[in-house]
Amino acid sequence: MPKHEDLDFDHAPPWCDDCFDQQQRARQTAAMERTNDLKLREIEVREGGNWAEPKPAPKPRYVLPTPPPAPTARGGMSVEPRRRIRE
Repeated sequence: MPKHEDLDFDHAPPWCDDCFDQQQRARQTAAMERTNDLKLREIEVREGGNWAEPKPAPKPRYVLPTPPPAPTARGGMSVEPRRRIRE
């Protein structure tokens, strides 16, 4: 891509590597300053005693249904082995 000194007319950052890099550095600097300001505010609030930690979310309760009753055997033959009668 062309450099800033190669372009002799007004141009936007997407068309010039140097201008694009400068724009990205400016955005990064602004974001870092905002982060720093927010952290300073947090420290002030913590030191003032007004900081409130969020309560942890309650754990979900799982209710299991009662198991169905065991089936009862109805009729049929006994499956116990036969006893041999000694003569």
